[in-house]
Amino acid sequence: MSEKIYLKIDQKRYVKKPKVTIGDVMTVYCSDKDMIEKIGHITLVEFTLGKYDRKVLDALDVVGIIQKEYPDADIECLGECDFVVEYKKPEKEGTVHWIKVAVICFITMVGSGYGIIAYNNDVSTTDIFDRVYELLGASAYKATNAMEIAYAVGLFIGIVI
Repeated sequence: MSEKIYLKIDQKRYVKKPKVTIGDVMTVYCSDKDMIEKIGHITLVEFTLGKYDRKVLDALDVVGIIQKEYPDADIECLGECDFVVEYKKPEKEGTVHWIKVAVICFITMVGSGYGIIAYNNDVSTTDIFDRVYELLGASAYKATNAMEIAYAVGLFIGIVI
């Protein structure tokens, strides 16, 4: 009796290994779990190591490859008939990558701080704090008070996060 195999094929897949198997680019289903494992490890295409490349493949090519291993299998393709496999060399996250991230974070933090300082000058934050203290009935207060400290700490935490 022939085994029924279903292949779910997506339109495009990115891979980072030069040796691409059927299991890397599509979903395989059948009632025999060992057969799924074996079909998933069948080599579909090989790319040149470290070189960007892409290949357009046909579902019938995949059916032919599987039928070489399982000639009695009944294979049904779901999804796309033609699909693209794109190989990209994996990028290494080295020191240069982390330096770029740190520089971008620093620039963002400085820019946020500058924007907040400009906003505080535009709306005259010190006058607002003076008015709030008057409304609360505290006419005599120190140069630095709890409300300004809480505001500054909140801004710092907001910028850092």
